[in-house]
Amino acid sequence: MVENAASALVREVVAAARAEPGERMLALTQLLTEADAAASDVEEILAAVQESQQQTARLRRRTVELEALFSTARELVRLQDVTDVLRRLVQRAHELMGTDVTYLSEVDNARGDLRVRYSAGTVTPEFRDLLVPAGFGLASLVADSREPVWVREYTRMADAPHDPSIDDAVAREGLVSFLGVPLAVGDEVLGALFACNRFAHDFTPDQVLLLSAFADHAAAVLHSARVLAESAAARARAEEAYAELERHLAATQIVGGIHEELTAAVVSGATLIDLVATVSDRLGRRVRAVDETGRPLDAGADARTGLPRRRPLTDAIKESRASGHAVAVTDGERRWLVVAILGADRVLGAMVADDEVAVPDDVARPTLERAAQVAALVSFKRDAVSAIRAERRARVLGAVLDGSAEASALSAEVVHPLVGAAAIDVRGREGALTVAADAVGDDGLVAVREHGLVVVWTASASDAGGDGLATATERVRRILAERFDDQAVTAVVGATVEGVPALRASVERAVRDLRFLGPLGVSGATVRSDDFAPYHVLTSGEPEAAARFVDGVLGSVRDWDDRRGTALVDTLVAYFDAGESRQGAATALRVHTNTVQQRLDRIWTLLDGDPADAEYRFRLQAAVRLERLRRELLG
Repeated sequence: MVENAASALVREVVAAARAEPGERMLALTQLLTEADAAASDVEEILAAVQESQQQTARLRRRTVELEALFSTARELVRLQDVTDVLRRLVQRAHELMGTDVTYLSEVDNARGDLRVRYSAGTVTPEFRDLLVPAGFGLASLVADSREPVWVREYTRMADAPHDPSIDDAVAREGLVSFLGVPLAVGDEVLGALFACNRFAHDFTPDQVLLLSAFADHAAAVLHSARVLAESAAARARAEEAYAELERHLAATQIVGGIHEELTAAVVSGATLIDLVATVSDRLGRRVRAVDETGRPLDAGADARTGLPRRRPLTDAIKESRASGHAVAVTDGERRWLVVAILGADRVLGAMVADDEVAVPDDVARPTLERAAQVAALVSFKRDAVSAIRAERRARVLGAVLDGSAEASALSAEVVHPLVGAAAIDVRGREGALTVAADAVGDDGLVAVREHGLVVVWTASASDAGGDGLATATERVRRILAERFDDQAVTAVVGATVEGVPALRASVERAVRDLRFLGPLGVSGATVRSDDFAPYHVLTSGEPEAAARFVDGVLGSVRDWDDRRGTALVDTLVAYFDAGESRQGAATALRVHTNTVQQRLDRIWTLLDGDPADAEYRFRLQAAVRLERLRRELLG
């Protein structure tokens, strides 16, 4: 019986030692009392059992903690979904810590602000996405010290400044005590892990160690995720760079092939229009050639159809000239690529391509730029040939005008007989001979005389008689004015003539008439030499003589009109046109006869001569008609 009691006591002691703290202690005390154990022995046995219970409970808890950490480590090794791993980690920490709230904050930006990413036990939605500014609250202490930090009562924390918005969020969540540990890798803090209670609490070293262990795992997860993300981004950049390199090589090969084709076309004598057609075909988009003013070089009534307006186009040509590259231009809803064709010191023209998607931009742009370079070579070659041809034909014309040309030399340059002449004032512009010769073509010859040009037209340019020569001369004048951006270019065209002697006389007369226009203030127009026929005999060889003559006779009347806004000169014109009839002048001017008489009275008082003198009246009438001609030309 004694043995049975002793065995029961031993079994109870062992069971109590393995139980949770406080359990089975009453039953053990009763058995010891029944066994008549000494009081000192009972106290010693109970103390030993209690210590064993605490150690056993600590081991059980450590086992659970280690199992949770091992689970997190296994998930870290199989890292696939960072969000899921961190959410489970926070949940396990929450369960093992036994606190009311557990949450993980991650560094949100370069300033070091911390934002709550994952939480367990929270009840307010605002806290689940809370942003803590750098330098405020408990989080700043954890991040700055890189050590665990805890506070028994958050409201009494004085080691870091409080932020009102953070304090409000903490109050709404009802949190009182905090434990925070850093998520650090090397020298970098990635965030912090917090365990909180809604009552004042002193955190134990075991709790600090346990939360720190979870924080280390969380830091490893964040760091691994960052490394994997950077690796993926680097791989993506490498793949993109490789693909871009492949595209660049392919584009280079295409551009190189087109450039070789263009070069071969130049060697075989292709023109600029041929080059443009080749580029258009290879790019699969319409390409046009224009001159430096934006005027299309391909002929046709609708030549400007499909091109930008003149101003945006010329602006794009200027920009391309400055940059040396193709420039995109938008006009309305359409877009084009424009690249200037550059000469040594000026723009020779430009290529304009529809900006479509048929060919990638990295092919279209370099292709157009190389094509513009080849076009420049074609233009140099063309200009050189044109200059040589223009100089040769100019020498022939000069010899004809000087009376030393042989018939064989003239017949070699022109097919049709020479029938008319024109003089053009280009103010000594360099290169004007070549430009004019290109504009004239095979319809005539061009030579330099003094500071201007002389054009001698063949019968092919005079299909409409005098009008044909005037039209052809005006076209050349406009081309010169646009080419040199000088709207003051002026031309005089003579009448149709027969034979070289008459042609020489026509040239001399046109040159003299061209000098005659300057003092009259006439410029920027093409006028007929025949319009001056009545006045050649009235003037000397001086170009200013006619202007001085008009000023001497009519100067006072013109000045009166200019000062007072009257029409005295117009009244004189109408008066002489009506055969000096006041009634006829009134009808032409649509005024009363008395008005005409009053104007004439004023005129006679302004003039120096005697209106009754026939000689003076002849001079006055000549001056009036010359002034009318001047006004008509200016108009």
